[in-house]
Amino acid sequence: MNHDDAFALMMDMLDGEASADRVSDLQSHLRACPECSSEWRALVAIDTLFRQTPALSPAADFVSKTLARLPNRRMRLWAMGTIYGAVLLGGLLPLALLGLLAYRLMPVLSQPTLVESIFESLQTTQRTAGIVMSALITGAGEVLVQQPVYVGYLLVIAGIIFLWGGVYRRLLVMEN
Repeated sequence: MNHDDAFALMMDMLDGEASADRVSDLQSHLRACPECSSEWRALVAIDTLFRQTPALSPAADFVSKTLARLPNRRMRLWAMGTIYGAVLLGGLLPLALLGLLAYRLMPVLSQPTLVESIFESLQTTQRTAGIVMSALITGAGEVLVQQPVYVGYLLVIAGIIFLWGGVYRRLLVMEN
């Protein structure tokens, strides 16, 4: 019997749930193992102390005194309403400011030349980003064709990452 099984059986014995054959197994283990025997004596002493301690009951006026110390319901409702109102305003205030800003800027934003220039700059940015991404992909492809050892390094690194990820998941499963 290992120490964990002995400890679980000790708990069952203290609760009166252990069978007679398991009790005899534990007693023979306690005679052979001084560590578990010491643990059993400590557990019995603690259990005896708990069983001998009288149960305490609260004072007769405990409930009325506790209720008297609580804030009244009206004050609590007012405070909660204030907090909820602040949270509501905290969420609606930015939206209201955004709406006011859009209303104020609407004449400027509705100018056809401004809208056209914004669309032109967005199209130019999109074309530039496409050219840059195309150049990056082409350059990476050329490097991989000219230096295939980089592909091997990347595959080895990916394999190591997946291997250690699997080891980590196994350790987590074993721990639980």
